[in-house]
Amino acid sequence: MNISLKMLLLVLHSLNLIYQYYEKKCALLLLLVFSTFSFANNLNEYAVRDEIEVKVDYSIRSMLLKTNIGIDGNVNYANFNRDREVFKKFLRILSGTKIDNDWTNNEKIAFWINIYNAYTIKLIIDNLPLKSIKEIKRPWDKKFFKINRELLSLGDVEHEILRKRFKEPRIHFSINCASKSCPRIVQIPYKGKNLDKLLERQTREYINNSKHNKISNKSYQLSKLFSWFPKDFKQAEGSIERFVSKYSKRPIENQENEGFIVYD
Repeated sequence: MNISLKMLLLVLHSLNLIYQYYEKKCALLLLLVFSTFSFANNLNEYAVRDEIEVKVDYSIRSMLLKTNIGIDGNVNYANFNRDREVFKKFLRILSGTKIDNDWTNNEKIAFWINIYNAYTIKLIIDNLPLKSIKEIKRPWDKKFFKINRELLSLGDVEHEILRKRFKEPRIHFSINCASKSCPRIVQIPYKGKNLDKLLERQTREYINNSKHNKISNKSYQLSKLFSWFPKDFKQAEGSIERFVSKYSKRPIENQENEGFIVYD
């Protein structure tokens, strides 16, 4: 065999080794790329699932509250109407949210309080101009919104869900029925982490507001809320008087009860 043929065979052998080497490298590279893509895709799937099923994006709600709710709790319905498209976007978030077993009780209560307050505002702006929510036919019985495909009314949220399921009497000082005698709407959304603090603050504030409750050393008149839902407060503290005294600067002891203040 001459030298030229040997050189040719040697070159061919070398090329074959190089090919086999890079073939393995390419295979490993492709495997790595597909594995990384699959892993990233799975992570994204879990992230989306967590966002939909467990978390609620309250950023829009927070912006709307700061812009359209006064410090005193007065609602600027005209501004909400002006921001209708942004408001609708938040309502779609609420409507499409699914509660599951990973939610804490506080997260659930906060979610339903936000729903009640948001859809009360929607009911008002959908029926403007109004002087009173009572101008709307049976406003609290009207089924006009869906949460996770279930058609609900404001009454369903208040009585069947918040009151019956959670038995939390302080919700009465957090939901606003578009009336002057209602507790004020706060400028931040209720969340699982801030729920207890906000409920305590709202309850104490409402009970000690002389527009809603008048408690002196000799007598007391309470908000109609206490006459409408006596069972809720009795279950919590044994009696309405004990519940009020827990939060009132002036406790109810031996004063004469003069009744309830007319609800405006």
